[in-house]
Formats: sequence, C-alpha cells, structure tokens
Amino acid sequence: MPFDRRHVAGRAASGLACAGLLGTLLLPGTLASAGPPPPPDWQPAPPAVVYAPGPAVVYARPIPVAMVLPAPTPPPPLPTALRIVYAPFYVAALTLRYGVYYGIVVPLEVFGRTLAYGFEGGVADREGETKGE
Repeated sequence: MPFDRRHVAGRAASGLACAGLLGTLLLPGTLASAGPPPPPDWQPAPPAVVYAPGPAVVYARPIPVAMVLPAPTPPPPLPTALRIVYAPFYVAALTLRYGVYYGIVVPLEVFGRTLAYGFEGGVADREGETKGE
C-alpha cells in the first residue's frame, strides 16, 4: 500500500474528533461528581497547632578572655635607619594623595557647583531674594 498524505491527515482528524467527543462526555460527569459548592458563609476551622515545650537551656559561666589568650604585645618601633629610608616615600605618598585631591579634585567640584547653582549658591530667603550679594 503506497503512502498517502490524505490518509494520514484523515486518521489524525478522526483521532482528534474522538478525543474531543470523549472529553465532552467525561467532563460533565467529573463536574457533577464534585458536589455542590459550600455555602457562602462557611469557613474552614483553623488548624490546631500544639507546641511541645523546648529543651531546657543551661548556660555555662563564660571564661574570661584574659585567662584564654595572653594580651598581644605591640610591635617594636622601626629602627632609625629604616625611618630615614621610608621618610621620602611617606612624604611623596602624602603629597600625591592630598596634593591631587586639594589641587585638582576640589577646584573642579567647586567649579561644577558654581555652574549648577550659580554664584550666589541658589539659596533664597523668605522674601525670594538670593543671599550672598
């Protein structure tokens, strides 16, 4: 028997029709067997929750920290030779950190605020006149 597309399409259509008919016949039966809805004022009873008492908690006396760990000793100061070697790097780091901030960043922030709020600062008193004149 040669392959025929109409035959396959016809069988698929008949299978869908049978499934639809079966669903139509069974659906009212399942809805009818579910029973009527509860009355509008019906409320289910809240579930009963019973709590058992927890285990007894026994607290032990804390052990003082001084008895457990010795106090840490501060490190010894750097020798004078190392202080002399580290001094230029320390000064350079401070100069870079605060020099860049106060020399470049702060003037740019002040200029940006001046552009945004105006020379007077944009603050008005109760009469509506700007302060700072």
